[in-house]
Amino acid sequence: MSLGLLVDLDEHGDKRGTLIAIEGNKDIPFDVKRVYYMYGTKSGVRRGGHAHHDLQQFAIAVSGSCRFLLDDGTSKADFMLDRPNRGLLVSAVVWREIVDFSSDCVLLVLADKPYHEDSYIRNYEEFLKFLEGRSRSKPVNHAPMISPLADVKTTQIGTGTQIWQFVAILPGAQIGSNCNICAHVFIEDDVIIGDDVTIKNGVSLFNGLRIGNGVFIGPNAAFTNDRNPRSKNRDHELRVTRILDGASIGANATILPGVTIGRRAMVGAGAVVVTDVADSQTVVGNPARSTS
Repeated sequence: MSLGLLVDLDEHGDKRGTLIAIEGNKDIPFDVKRVYYMYGTKSGVRRGGHAHHDLQQFAIAVSGSCRFLLDDGTSKADFMLDRPNRGLLVSAVVWREIVDFSSDCVLLVLADKPYHEDSYIRNYEEFLKFLEGRSRSKPVNHAPMISPLADVKTTQIGTGTQIWQFVAILPGAQIGSNCNICAHVFIEDDVIIGDDVTIKNGVSLFNGLRIGNGVFIGPNAAFTNDRNPRSKNRDHELRVTRILDGASIGANATILPGVTIGRRAMVGAGAVVVTDVADSQTVVGNPARSTS
């Protein structure tokens, strides 16, 4: 679960001053159904003190400053809002408290649903019980969370997937449910990604890549699809590479075209994989060799 995401908003201005416009599903990842703001908050007052079952919000201190304390039951985060061109995206099912209001603070909040008292959880112990009950039941599927700073062209994205800032995804890509695609990832058209996949920062996934369920891909891992690459060569033979269910690819590993990484296999950090890796096998080095 994501606690919150700070988003810098585009500024438009000249010698007369500065303007910021916010459009739903463009600058923030939802349609705006409700807007409210608070001001004149007294020193030492704590606002919030609740969670929501299914509500996303985007908060901006358009004047002055305040702090958001967020808690998902297992981890906590502290966000300072003190710039009118920066907002905080807060997910559903996150306990929030707002503190340290400056005397001139004006806090503007955009929400993806109208006000409804039934959406609130106002007691922290009840919040923890709700989380516990949810963990024992079938996981709740939520719409994908796509950062407004990502460039996502595909519509084939499963429920619960999170796509973070500066990710670029082309129209033909297919992405499963409950994936986490971290910042600065690039995904081409002919790429298929299963469910529960984690793709860390700085990874590029090129045409011909097939990724199974529960796969982990570490930072800056490199995948190739042409054994004889030449600039401007459009007649190259595309090799399909397969990463099977539960496999893990270590940071900075390089995977050559056409290989298959077996189920629950482990590729060590920095390894260069030139041949298939068997199920549950661990390989390291250049070229990658089995550790057993």
